[in-house]
Amino acid sequence: MKLVAALIVSCAAVAFAQRKIKGGWGGGGGGGGEPTEFRGTFNKGMRKVQKEVLARINELRAEHGVAPLDEDEQMNRYAQAWAKYLAKTGRFQHRSQRKYGENIFMSYSSDPNAKLAGQGKKAVESWYSEIKFYQYGNNYNPKAGHFTQCIWRGSRRIGTGVARSPDGKVFIVSNFDPAGNMQGAFRKNVPRPQGGTQQQQMIKG
Repeated sequence: MKLVAALIVSCAAVAFAQRKIKGGWGGGGGGGGEPTEFRGTFNKGMRKVQKEVLARINELRAEHGVAPLDEDEQMNRYAQAWAKYLAKTGRFQHRSQRKYGENIFMSYSSDPNAKLAGQGKKAVESWYSEIKFYQYGNNYNPKAGHFTQCIWRGSRRIGTGVARSPDGKVFIVSNFDPAGNMQGAFRKNVPRPQGGTQQQQMIKG
């Protein structure tokens, strides 16, 4: 019997929560030396992950009465450039300079034949599980930043990238435009789930 080790991690730091700039908290444009555009071709597995992320986030946004996100190909390439960088370097971190909101996710499998299918849904559910830390009406909570970015009413577009490292790690990066997690705007942009109950469970199956 072959045993397969697995690990799932979401980055604890969330985009647009560190530095205050005009209009909110966040970073600026592309930073020095950081890749900003993927010039290759997305394969079927990568496209599958992008569709999984988009579909699952929009399902969850609908539960909160928030409009769906539109997929943006330029943002897909922006996110893919960073996912490839993380896979190449083995680092697990946000861009130092960001023009979009950013959620990142990492999983690991010791199975060299593990497929990418299903990783997109896992990433979104990992981010959304932070709902258990969120108190509606309050400002930014670093423990819930991935959740609030996923649900953020003001965000309209999303781009997603995915890359696998030689040692079996899968990195997923999703960027959001306009960025969420703006101080002073949480009450307006993070509504409760419809139905009148605050979901504190992890994820619906």
